[in-house]
Order: sequence, then C-alpha cells, then structure tokens
Amino acid sequence: HIGSMIMSRHGLPHLIVAASCTMLLLSLCSFVSVVQGQRSSPAPPNLVVILTDDVGYGDLSIYGSPSIRTPRLDQMAREGIKFDYFYTGQPICTPSRGAVITGRQPVRIGLYQNVQAVSSSNNGNVTTTCVDVPNGMSSVLWWNGLGGIPNSTYTLPQLLKPHGYHSAAVGKWHIGIGRSLEFLPMQKGFDEFFGTPMWHYSNQGNETQQPDMPLLEGNKMVGRIYRDIDVTTLTEQYLNRSLRIIEENKNKPFFLYYCPDGTHAPVVAGKRFQGTSARGTFGDAMQEIDYGVGRIMDKLRELDLAENTFVVFSSDNGPALYTYLASTMFGKLEGGSAGLLRGGKGTTWEGGIRVPGIAWWPNRISPNQISLEVASLLDVVPTFLALAKIPVPSGYILDGKDLSPVLFGTGPSPHEYLFHWRGDTLYACIYGRYKAHFWTQGDHLFNYPTTQEYDPPLLFNVHTDPSEQFPLDATNDPNYTNVLALITAAAKTERANMLPGTAQFNLCDPAAGMWRPDLPVPPSHVTCCGPAGVNGTGCC
Repeated sequence: HIGSMIMSRHGLPHLIVAASCTMLLLSLCSFVSVVQGQRSSPAPPNLVVILTDDVGYGDLSIYGSPSIRTPRLDQMAREGIKFDYFYTGQPICTPSRGAVITGRQPVRIGLYQNVQAVSSSNNGNVTTTCVDVPNGMSSVLWWNGLGGIPNSTYTLPQLLKPHGYHSAAVGKWHIGIGRSLEFLPMQKGFDEFFGTPMWHYSNQGNETQQPDMPLLEGNKMVGRIYRDIDVTTLTEQYLNRSLRIIEENKNKPFFLYYCPDGTHAPVVAGKRFQGTSARGTFGDAMQEIDYGVGRIMDKLRELDLAENTFVVFSSDNGPALYTYLASTMFGKLEGGSAGLLRGGKGTTWEGGIRVPGIAWWPNRISPNQISLEVASLLDVVPTFLALAKIPVPSGYILDGKDLSPVLFGTGPSPHEYLFHWRGDTLYACIYGRYKAHFWTQGDHLFNYPTTQEYDPPLLFNVHTDPSEQFPLDATNDPNYTNVLALITAAAKTERANMLPGTAQFNLCDPAAGMWRPDLPVPPSHVTCCGPAGVNGTGCC
C-alpha cells in the first residue's frame, strides 16, 4: 500500500526506497522482539552463601554488639533484608551445615549419634560396649568419623549441576570425610574446593595421636595448618580464592559456598586485624570476616553481577559460650555472644539456634527491611531452587521452605511451625511468636546436665521474652491453652512423619583420619563413637 502510493506520485525509484524502508522497519521490529525475548528470559541467578562459625546473635553491630564493628555487614543489611528471627538447622556444626547444603532436617539424613562407647573393667580386663544415647545427643563428625551426607540425599550443587552451574566450596567443610574421601565436597557435587575437611584444628604438635588439619585443594593436601601454613593467613586466603572464583565464573551461573571459620576456637585473626576491636581476638576475627563480606559485594558490583546474585549471610549455630574456659583441647578460649538471648551453641534455647541472617540482592530485594518473619538456614536450598526455576525431584522431601514471599514482600513466612531436633529427638517448636520446649539440656556447649523433659511443654513468647525467662501458663497468656494444643498436635505429626536416616556419627576408625599423604596411618580399629580416649577413639 505504501509502495503503490509513492509510485503514483513520484515514480519507480521512490518505490524501491519505500520497499527498502519497509524491510528496515521489519528488521527493527524483529530486533526489538529478540531483545524483549531476551529480557523475558534473564540469565540464571548466582548464589553466594556466606556461613560463619559460632557467631552469635549479639556479634554484629547491626544486631546490637557494642564492641564489634561490622560496617559492611551493616551496609548489606541496609541494602537488603535483616531477619530478626533467623534459625539454624541444629545448634552445632556438622548437622547445621548439612541442613544448609541439603535443605533437609539433619535427623532425616542421619547427621546425629545415637550410641556411644562405654568402658567397663573386670579383673583388670577393660571391655568397651556400645549403648544407646537417650534423648537426642547433638554431636559432630570428628577427624576419624566414617560418616557424612548419604548418597540418598541431594546436595544443592548436585541439583544445580544439570542446569549449568559452577559450584565452589571455600573454607570449613565439616560434613564428612570418609575412609576414601567419599564425603568431601568434590564427591558431593562441587566443582572445586579450597579449605579444610573440618576446621583450623591443631593437635599442638602431637601428630602421632591425631593429625593437624590439612588444607585441601580439591582432594589433594596443600599442607598442614600450623605446621606448614600460618593459620593467621587462612581467612585472607579463603577470601582471595572466593574473589577469584567470582571473577573466573562471571560469564556463567555459579554457587559460591564461602565458610570462613576464624571465629571458631581456637579463634584466630589475620595480622592486619589483630587488636582492631574491643572484643579481643574474637572481635578481630569477626571484623576480618566483615571486611571480606564487603570485598565480595564490591567484586559483584565491579563485575556488574550484583543485580543477578542472591547473597545470604548467617552462622552455623549460636556462640560457643566458653570465653577463657580452660580446655585440654585448645587452651584458653574466646567465644561469641548471643546478646539478649538465652543459651548458646549446643542448646535449643534461642541463643543456640537463633543467629544473624541477612539477604541481599540489589534491585530485587527492597532495601532497609527488618523482618520479624520466621526463617531458617533450611530454607536456602528450596528458596534458591525456586529463584532459579529449578524443580525439586519428584517425590523428594525438603524440610526447608521457599522464602520468596518474605524476600519480595508478597506474603508471610511459609513456616507455620518450625521444628528443632537435637540428635534424633524433637526438642523444640516455633509457632509464630511462641516457642515450646519438649526437652532442654544445659545452657551452653560444656554445660550438659541431665536432659529435662517437659510435659506439658515449656512455652515462651519469644517476642516479648527473648531471654526465655518467663514461662507462660493459662494465668498470664489468654492464648496458652489453644497454642499449646496446636503445637502439641503439630509435634505429634512431625514425629510420626519423620523417618530418621541411618546415624552417621556412630562409627569411627583412627585409621580413617586425614593422615595421608605425609603421616603413617595407624592400625584400623572400627568402634562406635564415644568420649575421647575410649579405645583410642576421639569421636564426639
């Protein structure tokens, strides 16, 4: 039509020009269509999980610490969302870290211990037997433990790999070694690993009893910490490797699992950070980690990746409340602070399981949010799978929930009830502002009196009583009877539906430790886990 109009007025040459213009318009329309298609199918998001060690609710300035300065974490919280009710999967290292990387309750995948070794003597003959551990023993994998994440459980890297993700673990692992290294990160879906199989542990030169922790590159030992590697350089080495990983994978989707552990005993800080805080070495270590968080955010912005990267910061459990406690393992110690919360690491009081939680995603998560919604480290896997539009395998159970409604302000927490197991026993349940204790045991890691069961459960309002000092009853809370009935019914269902995995912490063997390649391997002697010194074992 356009061509014929121009032909009638101006002749053939103008018809050719008009046709050319028409083709140009069609090409432009096609280009716009392609661009719009690209915009409707954005690049898969990246994920960075920064998981610290034994950092308590009161150890960041944004959470009220008066003596530790964390300006970059404060910035991260201001630019994203700060969770005031963010919980771990369990109150101690191995099971909690297993929850982060799998999205499943540790009891479901067997990250617990339910037997221990007990010695008896008869006419000078000492025998060791395995006995049941009642009421939920919360434990970790020790250097000679034989267990880890079973093959029946997916890790997040294993779920991401078919979708083109590059996964890297840096820093502390502590979710299993195995006799043949079968539980280390490279065998659990990660494409690279630079860190320690446990943490920066040293046997203080007595390597004939158990080896100093090796620093690993993949499955190969770089050297042994303390003996070969200056422990004060570890956090810096971990940070530099993390920055390199981001740089090297800027053109593909990646998952960085960054776990600095300088805040775990024996607490250690880099030389340039020593003496910079008012909280001793622990505060120095925390401020070094804060610096690293800032460097990671800066690197993401420098590479124009910030708006396509979901970053989560938290701690594996509450603080180790043993500041300056004498210990044959570590000497004098320093630990963190749970602030106004009761208890610490190893317990299901708020101080043991409620930790800092910050999520950051510029231009996706609105800034300056403080959330009172219940969230958990169990939620990392289901949330990121949803963000990346990756389906959960059919019939596969995840205990965590997708936090997208909370992150993007479209709805409340998906957790109606959040259950807290300790070992293979259900200890506590959170229901909104209420928390019920079915069992308690001690106030911190080295204070485990006899476990105490509560029937009816011990009930607190953790919004008005975060220190859990004033139990509720029918005389001081009008909702007491109804809330208790709801929680009790939910707990009954949880116990009935939970199928505990095979206990991974029960067996150990001194020959399975990280002796190779430079130390002689002791004779194999498999036994059930027990206190250190029982039949030469050292399992927790």
